[in-house]
Amino acid sequence: MKNLKEKQLLLEKHDRKYNALVYGMPEKSDENIWKVIDDLMINYLKMEKPKAESFPFANAHRIPARQNSGEKKLPNQIISRFIHYADKELFLSHGSHLAGKNIRIVDDLPPCMKDARNELAKIAYKIRSDDNLKNTHSSLRVTVVLETRTTSGIFASKQFRCCIELSYTPSHTDITIDNIN
Repeated sequence: MKNLKEKQLLLEKHDRKYNALVYGMPEKSDENIWKVIDDLMINYLKMEKPKAESFPFANAHRIPARQNSGEKKLPNQIISRFIHYADKELFLSHGSHLAGKNIRIVDDLPPCMKDARNELAKIAYKIRSDDNLKNTHSSLRVTVVLETRTTSGIFASKQFRCCIELSYTPSHTDITIDNIN
């Protein structure tokens, strides 16, 4: 049964392969989503206008966010589906231009992997804040991985495996530390 759920999760991950999510992009009631995406690419991601306007998208729209009462209303996220995977990767690669802004772009993942990525993002923020280190996160099959490299060559990795019940389980985490000198 576990293997079947893992295969189902891999299929869902593959189905979302061409999708990117944008969080924090300002929202207007009468917006044109294509103009919002063009604005994001040109003004925030610093892409050249001809390149930004040449991206062929299959679809894009806002996804209404769940919100607890009393919380500040955040802009609904944008999901965009690219026709070409290389275009999506180029789009994501310009995310470094968003440093210091309340906007972020990420790969679309199945819900349990998004939860794991969000947990690792909290850990990554703490590492960056406390230790002033750089880190990256990625996904390998049904595992979301956070990697940190120190200036002295120490490499730390924290992983969440997502397939037991199609949700991440912190009890299945492990940290490995290797000296990569």
